[in-house]
Amino acid sequence: MKAMLLSFFQMFRQMKKDAMLLAIAFVPVLVGALFRFGIPFAETQLINYLEVEQIISPYYGLLDLFLVMLTPSIYSFIVAMVVLEEADERLISYLAVTPLGKKGYLLSRFGMTGIISLFMSVVVVTFFHLASMNAAMLIVLVIVSTVQGICSALLIVAFSANKVEGMAVGKFTMLFTLGALAPFFISGKAQYLFSALPSYWLAKAVKESNYTFTGIGLLVTAVWILLLVKRFEKKL
Repeated sequence: MKAMLLSFFQMFRQMKKDAMLLAIAFVPVLVGALFRFGIPFAETQLINYLEVEQIISPYYGLLDLFLVMLTPSIYSFIVAMVVLEEADERLISYLAVTPLGKKGYLLSRFGMTGIISLFMSVVVVTFFHLASMNAAMLIVLVIVSTVQGICSALLIVAFSANKVEGMAVGKFTMLFTLGALAPFFISGKAQYLFSALPSYWLAKAVKESNYTFTGIGLLVTAVWILLLVKRFEKKL
């Protein structure tokens, strides 16, 4: 455990070298504030202009879900960039043969970062949510979203040779969150085309208030992680 903590703090020293990564860490708060105050204001203006009862409010639950997924996605991108930089400097190969080991390294980077993003996600959604959501559903969504974030980070490091490629692959990982749109905008069986994406099942859980779908989402994410960890370990 001590070795993992030392490795985790070493990651922060790596982050100090890139001010952009430190700035990105505050994005969830900024986006949360925009959602909480900007969207209701925009809807009020549109309702008055178009003379309709509602426009965006039926999708407040979906927007809250995107907010839940945002923090793990941002933090996973940050840790992925740090890991790729360490790979460029060949630090990973060195750390893998120390008492930390491969598993300890993975836990110190993705596991501990996941714990931080979990708590931060709860804070952001608690302060900036748009729709009412019971605490149990929020916690479950945050847990699955955190695991999905770890999955995104592994996807970046598993298919990138350096930070430049990592930024490109990072854009691709945004597809993980797009599955959330399917239950709200696609009717019938066609929406199951997105069932390989964990965010699809999270959106189903929000839309239908059914915890079963979060369990399926967690299972789907676990499969992704197992496959990606095997690929990444081959690179170590």
